[in-house]
Amino acid sequence: MNITRVGAVLAIVGLLMLLIPNMLLPRVYNTVINVLSNATITLDTYSRFLVPIYLNSPAYVVVILNNSHLLPMYMLDEFGHILMPNKYEYEHGMYLVIFPLIGHGNYSLILINDYPEDVNVSLSITAISNYLVNNILLMNLMMDLGTAILILGAILMVTKYLYRAVRLLLMEIKNL
Repeated sequence: MNITRVGAVLAIVGLLMLLIPNMLLPRVYNTVINVLSNATITLDTYSRFLVPIYLNSPAYVVVILNNSHLLPMYMLDEFGHILMPNKYEYEHGMYLVIFPLIGHGNYSLILINDYPEDVNVSLSITAISNYLVNNILLMNLMMDLGTAILILGAILMVTKYLYRAVRLLLMEIKNL
């Protein structure tokens, strides 16, 4: 089979692998928004406080602190293991703290107020399930693979013409 035809077929396959997940992304996004289990709690505190949480098969818990300083926080599982946050981010006046979780069960979120004044904390907790994370990662992998196949197909299509151009250039140089 001609290398240009192979390149064209690979480019078409890569383009399809890019377009199909792209068409499914709005549906996946709507599913993510509708399936997330959210809890919003407003707390006034002078010292330490504890928020008990029960989550069913989570992969990550995202804690959002509104109108607050960044408070030291820890997540405890039902066996007393301390889970440290994966990432702290400050976005638009809110602190986002992400905890990776091991499995379903009872978790306790401990916030520690180490400031001298009391803090009014608006706390939003969002649990993201393993199912959603795996589907999103699969779509991301499929789109990355589609991009690589598309680039490989384009290189194969152009290779034949570049080879001809170099050969003609060498023949012209040889004739001079």
